[in-house]
Amino acid sequence: MIKLRTEVERQSLKQQIAPGDSLFLIGSCFTDHIGSWLKDMWLPVTCNPWGVLFNPASIAMSLSRAASFHADGYRPELHLRDGLFHSFDHHGSFSMNDEAEMTARIVDCETKAADALSAARHVVVTLGTAWVYERDSHVVANCHKFPASEFTRRMLSVDEIVGCFSPLISDRHWVFTVSPIRHVRDGLHANQLSKATLLLAIDRLQQLFPSQVEYLPAYELLIDDLRDYRFYADDLVHPSQLGVEMVRQLVTDCCFSAAMKQYVAEATSIRKALDHRPSDPDSPQHRAFVAQTLARRDQLLHSAGLTACVQQRNL
Repeated sequence: MIKLRTEVERQSLKQQIAPGDSLFLIGSCFTDHIGSWLKDMWLPVTCNPWGVLFNPASIAMSLSRAASFHADGYRPELHLRDGLFHSFDHHGSFSMNDEAEMTARIVDCETKAADALSAARHVVVTLGTAWVYERDSHVVANCHKFPASEFTRRMLSVDEIVGCFSPLISDRHWVFTVSPIRHVRDGLHANQLSKATLLLAIDRLQQLFPSQVEYLPAYELLIDDLRDYRFYADDLVHPSQLGVEMVRQLVTDCCFSAAMKQYVAEATSIRKALDHRPSDPDSPQHRAFVAQTLARRDQLLHSAGLTACVQQRNL
């Protein structure tokens, strides 16, 4: 038989995700693809509460802050530039011209993130790059277009990455993956060195914590298996919708329990029905269809032991 692909071996995780399990996802924009998909199926998911984070040090610092967070003693360090306040620990979407309002928003975000992390049974971390920018010896999550002269750029070592995450590994389940999105501005060779560093660090964490840390080969799926550019968007870097679908299938095959796979199949069917846009949304027939579909959703949530309070977006 002629083989046309070097297929990634799909091994099931030792600790699989069930419908009622709380998930905490953090990392690169690749994380948002998976997080949005799971949220659309009404699963208990917290995804990138601090915004997109790419480097391991910023991800680990955010998780560490959440693990020991106390709102009374926390005030973010804000920096003013061109009329806006910025936090080097948070995404640009937090930036505001009102310092008090921004502080309150960040404190609220940190409080909710701490609660979500505490409740999470699985933490899914997607590392994007080992390259970091430091300002006053502090690794920043976002440079916010401050002058380049204020930052020092360097690559984290394997030992540094392992040292960032080792104190965080607890009894909960950790799934690490590496984003297949190439950082072409670093240069292709530098990008490969960065990705290799991330892979080696995750492998070391698996050796140190074999019962808690597992690896999902999303990077290998896109880079080594799906090597056709139809799986990439027009920028030739980010995955296309087809590529995203293939990653979702990998998550389903490797991470989900049998009950979760059944739940996802039914939830996907219901979501497609709810997303349908009829020619006459006010017709009695469509209203009846929507009511019937929402009843299916509520029954699914009830049978899966999930809360009936669902997101209203896209309904």
